[in-house]
Amino acid sequence: METKNLDKDTERLGRLKPEEKIAIAIDMTDACVRICAEGIRAQNPDISEEELVEKLRKRLEWIKRKQTHRKDKV
Repeated sequence: METKNLDKDTERLGRLKPEEKIAIAIDMTDACVRICAEGIRAQNPDISEEELVEKLRKRLEWIKRKQTHRKDKV
């Protein structure tokens, strides 16, 4: 049953225009960044906006390096 839904979703995504796909990807990325920022803020309730941006930047860089490292091993 889940496979049918996934197939339908994949088919619907395939029919989208490229600019619609890009808009979805940007929205998803923005949501992930907001969630990550809120996680940092929850761990550091008194953090300044400047510190938050710096920690967020470092965390996103770390995630990118980790993914690149994983690809190199495959």
